[in-house]
Amino acid sequence: MKSIFCTLLWAVAAAMISGCAVGPDFTPPKVDVPNEWKNKEQNSSVEVLSKWWEKLNDPVLNALVEKGLNQNKEIAIAAAQNEIFMAQFGIVKSNFLPQISANGSVSRQKLSSTTSNRSSTFNDHTTSYGLNMAMSQFEIDFWGKFARAEESAKASLLASEYNHQLIRSSIAANVVMSYNSLLAQHKLLKNGHNNVSLAEQIASIAQAKWDQGVGSYQDVLQAGAAADEARSMIPPIEAKIMVLENALSILIGEFPKEFEIEKNHTVVSSIEVPAGIPSTLLKRRPDILAAESSWHAANASIGVAKADYFPSFSLTGLFGFQSADLSKLIQAPSSVWQIAPSVTLPIFTAGRVENQVNVAKAQTKEAQAHYEQTLLIAFSEVENALKERRTLLAEEKALVSAQKQYIQAEVLGKAEYDNGKTGYLPLLILRQSLLSNENKIVLNEEATRQNFVTLCKALGGGWEEYQMK
Repeated sequence: MKSIFCTLLWAVAAAMISGCAVGPDFTPPKVDVPNEWKNKEQNSSVEVLSKWWEKLNDPVLNALVEKGLNQNKEIAIAAAQNEIFMAQFGIVKSNFLPQISANGSVSRQKLSSTTSNRSSTFNDHTTSYGLNMAMSQFEIDFWGKFARAEESAKASLLASEYNHQLIRSSIAANVVMSYNSLLAQHKLLKNGHNNVSLAEQIASIAQAKWDQGVGSYQDVLQAGAAADEARSMIPPIEAKIMVLENALSILIGEFPKEFEIEKNHTVVSSIEVPAGIPSTLLKRRPDILAAESSWHAANASIGVAKADYFPSFSLTGLFGFQSADLSKLIQAPSSVWQIAPSVTLPIFTAGRVENQVNVAKAQTKEAQAHYEQTLLIAFSEVENALKERRTLLAEEKALVSAQKQYIQAEVLGKAEYDNGKTGYLPLLILRQSLLSNENKIVLNEEATRQNFVTLCKALGGGWEEYQMK
């Protein structure tokens, strides 16, 4: 009995170590990337902060991002999907070990007492006891089918984890961008209210001049129309603020509500963006790493498909006890066992196996092309963001210079209007130009903040500390 049990164990052990993996091995791609960015900035380091948004020095924003990372439903969905891949990986690994079950049984039956050839000592009531352990059909991984399946499942798990981190970094970026837009709209709203106040003041002056007989009624009409036009600009901004607040609420996993906006902000144009060197992007961007892992998973599936070309070796076994006397059940004479090796050889599959291999190869080509496309897009995003940053900084400089001149011109124009040297129209044109430039400055600030977000995300920031260990 002991020798049989040992034989069964040795057979299983031999099955587990005798295999060889068919199919191509995956070689990490060697990418010939540029040595530097076309639009590089001076003094760029290789560091990309995992919490890059903290550079904006906004405690309200920091709290919102943390809420988003902890409460966002898309992140929760991605985390659950990652758990699914983890469980599927465990299922695949289970193929390396035999599935063993145990069962106990007892049966009692009565036989007919009136059949022929029954002796006087015949007992028509019989009882049988059984206690068995059975190994269901265990396929020996001789060709490495399960090894390749494990390799594919592990790579898919890594891809799922990288996609999870990609969603986390995307949600953090979306929270910051929504907050930036909300901040800009509040500034535009403040500018709008200031413009209404100033327009109403000028309208009052025009009316007073008309009442005193020193002004024209045309000035009164123009000033009144300008005040009404200034008031009409307020409701659309308020509506947009509500839309942005609702979007931000969804991102942080809460029902719609109003948000407080931090009044003191770091000037984004003064923040150095550490672009680093292009080659580091391959290890920093989770979408690139996810695409590479998906390519690896597809490549391993070729070996899984090719294994079906070869014979499969299986093993089943049973060991246990059976007895009509319960007191003698666990004894050597009551033991039973069975070992049943088998082999299955594919003879005719009507092209099924060949086409399964072709599918796996095509999926590998698709995954490789997706990786290469992801790489090209990633480098393009960085270059675009770096170029846009330089453009926005140049635009900011010009707008600030124009603002100073408009302010000086408005002061002079208002003084001439108050003294009756000019009519209202020149002052109105100056006010409209000044307001337009003020709003352009706000939009430039928003675009610069959004560019900072885009650049940090494109460089792979925002996820390092959440990497799978």
